[in-house]
Amino acid sequence: MTQDPSYTLTVHNASSSEKSLETMLIIASIGVPLVVGYTTFVFWTFKGKVKMDETSY
Repeated sequence: MTQDPSYTLTVHNASSSEKSLETMLIIASIGVPLVVGYTTFVFWTFKGKVKMDETSY
């Protein structure tokens, strides 16, 4: 087992590059509101008690 500091895992050398982090921030800032909006739309569309009638099976 080596004690060389270049083989240790730090926050700096374990993180991705700055460019990829910026790209993922942009993608997440667009994607998260879309997912939240879609989830809210689906919830409000299908909320309520299910009613059984002659068209149900």
